[in-house]
Amino acid sequence: MTGRGAFFAVLLLVVLGSCSLPRPTVALMIADTSVPGSREGSYCQTGGCSGVCADSLAPVGPLTTVRAATPIRLDFSGGAEINQIHGDIWRGETMAGPPLESFDLRGAERSYTSQQMRDGRYYLLISLGWSRVTDHGDTSIAFSVELSPL
Repeated sequence: MTGRGAFFAVLLLVVLGSCSLPRPTVALMIADTSVPGSREGSYCQTGGCSGVCADSLAPVGPLTTVRAATPIRLDFSGGAEINQIHGDIWRGETMAGPPLESFDLRGAERSYTSQQMRDGRYYLLISLGWSRVTDHGDTSIAFSVELSPL
Protein backbone atom coordinates (compact mmCIF):
# COMPACT_ATOMS: atom_id res chain seq x y z
CA MET A 1 0.00 0.00 0.00
CA THR A 2 1.37 3.42 -0.90
CA GLY A 3 1.76 6.23 1.60
CA ARG A 4 -1.25 7.99 0.11
CA GLY A 5 -3.34 4.81 0.26
CA ALA A 6 -2.38 4.26 3.90
CA PHE A 7 -3.31 7.85 4.72
CA PHE A 8 -6.78 7.47 3.19
CA ALA A 9 -7.28 4.10 4.93
CA VAL A 10 -6.48 5.68 8.31
CA LEU A 11 -8.68 8.68 7.51
CA LEU A 12 -11.57 6.35 6.61
CA LEU A 13 -11.15 4.45 9.90
CA VAL A 14 -11.15 7.70 11.88
CA VAL A 15 -14.34 8.91 10.16
CA LEU A 16 -16.09 5.57 10.65
CA GLY A 17 -15.00 5.45 14.28
CA SER A 18 -16.34 8.93 14.93
CA CYS A 19 -19.76 7.90 13.59
CA SER A 20 -20.31 5.80 16.69
CA LEU A 21 -19.48 8.45 19.29
CA PRO A 22 -21.99 8.48 22.16
CA ARG A 23 -24.15 11.53 22.71
CA PRO A 24 -22.69 13.82 25.38
CA THR A 25 -24.19 14.16 28.83
CA VAL A 26 -23.65 16.31 31.92
CA ALA A 27 -23.11 15.71 35.61
CA LEU A 28 -24.74 17.88 38.30
CA MET A 29 -23.32 19.02 41.63
CA ILE A 30 -25.24 20.96 44.27
CA ALA A 31 -23.36 22.10 47.40
CA ASP A 32 -20.54 19.60 46.70
CA THR A 33 -23.05 16.73 46.42
CA SER A 34 -23.14 14.71 43.21
CA VAL A 35 -26.71 14.34 41.92
CA PRO A 36 -27.09 11.28 39.65
CA GLY A 37 -29.05 11.79 36.47
CA SER A 38 -31.61 9.68 34.68
CA ARG A 39 -31.19 7.61 31.59
CA GLU A 40 -31.24 9.64 28.39
CA GLY A 41 -34.61 11.04 27.33
CA SER A 42 -35.64 12.26 23.88
CA TYR A 43 -32.81 13.07 21.47
CA CYS A 44 -31.84 13.98 17.91
CA GLN A 45 -28.41 13.41 16.38
CA THR A 46 -27.38 14.31 12.84
CA GLY A 47 -24.10 14.36 11.02
CA GLY A 48 -22.10 13.08 8.10
CA CYS A 49 -22.80 9.43 8.96
CA SER A 50 -26.54 9.45 9.67
CA GLY A 51 -29.38 11.18 11.40
CA VAL A 52 -31.68 9.78 14.07
CA CYS A 53 -34.28 11.10 16.51
CA ALA A 54 -36.15 9.30 19.27
CA ASP A 55 -38.86 10.41 21.66
CA SER A 56 -39.41 8.81 25.03
CA LEU A 57 -41.34 9.34 28.22
CA ALA A 58 -39.95 11.99 30.53
CA PRO A 59 -36.94 10.45 32.28
CA VAL A 60 -36.80 10.24 36.07
CA GLY A 61 -33.54 10.42 37.98
CA PRO A 62 -33.03 8.85 41.40
CA LEU A 63 -34.06 11.12 44.27
CA THR A 64 -30.99 12.60 45.94
CA THR A 65 -31.09 14.50 49.23
CA VAL A 66 -28.86 17.57 49.36
CA ARG A 67 -28.19 19.75 52.38
CA ALA A 68 -27.63 23.26 51.07
CA ALA A 69 -28.04 26.91 51.94
CA THR A 70 -29.92 29.29 49.66
CA PRO A 71 -29.40 30.51 47.05
CA ILE A 72 -28.98 27.10 45.41
CA ARG A 73 -26.24 26.91 42.79
CA LEU A 74 -26.41 24.21 40.11
CA ASP A 75 -22.95 23.26 38.83
CA PHE A 76 -22.87 21.21 35.62
CA SER A 77 -19.85 19.49 34.12
CA GLY A 78 -19.56 18.17 30.60
CA GLY A 79 -17.37 18.15 27.52
CA ALA A 80 -16.45 21.17 25.43
CA GLU A 81 -18.75 19.96 22.63
CA ILE A 82 -21.76 20.99 24.77
CA ASN A 83 -22.64 24.51 23.64
CA GLN A 84 -26.07 24.94 25.23
CA ILE A 85 -27.73 23.82 28.46
CA HIS A 86 -31.41 24.60 28.96
CA GLY A 87 -33.02 23.78 32.28
CA ASP A 88 -36.61 23.66 33.49
CA ILE A 89 -37.26 23.26 37.22
CA TRP A 90 -40.54 22.04 38.74
CA ARG A 91 -41.42 21.91 42.42
CA GLY A 92 -42.30 18.30 43.26
CA GLU A 93 -41.38 15.01 41.63
CA THR A 94 -42.84 15.43 38.13
CA MET A 95 -43.40 17.94 35.35
CA ALA A 96 -46.77 19.15 36.61
CA GLY A 97 -47.91 22.51 35.25
CA PRO A 98 -45.56 25.23 34.09
CA PRO A 99 -41.96 25.19 35.36
CA LEU A 100 -41.19 27.11 38.52
CA GLU A 101 -38.06 28.43 36.82
CA SER A 102 -36.17 28.07 33.52
CA PHE A 103 -32.63 28.99 32.52
CA ASP A 104 -30.20 28.89 29.59
CA LEU A 105 -26.43 28.49 29.71
CA ARG A 106 -24.45 29.07 26.52
CA GLY A 107 -20.93 28.30 25.41
CA ALA A 108 -18.68 27.40 28.33
CA GLU A 109 -21.16 28.53 31.03
CA ARG A 110 -21.74 25.65 33.46
CA SER A 111 -23.31 27.19 36.60
CA TYR A 112 -26.72 28.61 37.40
CA THR A 113 -27.94 30.10 40.68
CA SER A 114 -31.64 29.43 41.25
CA GLN A 115 -33.87 32.28 42.33
CA GLN A 116 -36.76 29.96 43.33
CA MET A 117 -35.41 26.70 44.79
CA ARG A 118 -35.75 26.39 48.57
CA ASP A 119 -36.34 23.41 50.87
CA GLY A 120 -38.37 20.63 49.25
CA ARG A 121 -38.36 18.29 46.26
CA TYR A 122 -37.59 19.39 42.71
CA TYR A 123 -37.62 17.79 39.27
CA LEU A 124 -35.06 19.22 36.81
CA LEU A 125 -35.23 18.47 33.10
CA ILE A 126 -31.99 19.46 31.40
CA SER A 127 -31.72 19.72 27.61
CA LEU A 128 -28.27 19.74 26.03
CA GLY A 129 -27.23 21.07 22.64
CA TRP A 130 -23.90 19.99 21.23
CA SER A 131 -21.76 20.25 18.14
CA ARG A 132 -18.74 18.19 17.10
CA VAL A 133 -16.85 17.98 13.82
CA THR A 134 -18.74 14.82 12.85
CA ASP A 135 -22.21 15.46 14.28
CA HIS A 136 -24.50 17.70 16.29
CA GLY A 137 -27.76 17.37 18.14
CA ASP A 138 -29.65 17.60 21.38
CA THR A 139 -30.61 15.29 24.22
CA SER A 140 -32.24 15.47 27.64
CA ILE A 141 -31.56 14.14 31.12
CA ALA A 142 -33.48 14.54 34.39
CA PHE A 143 -32.45 15.02 38.00
CA SER A 144 -34.57 14.68 41.17
CA VAL A 145 -33.43 16.45 44.31
CA GLU A 146 -34.73 16.99 47.82
CA LEU A 147 -33.22 20.09 49.37
CA SER A 148 -32.94 20.42 53.12
CA PRO A 149 -31.37 23.23 55.16
CA LEU A 150 -27.85 23.00 56.56
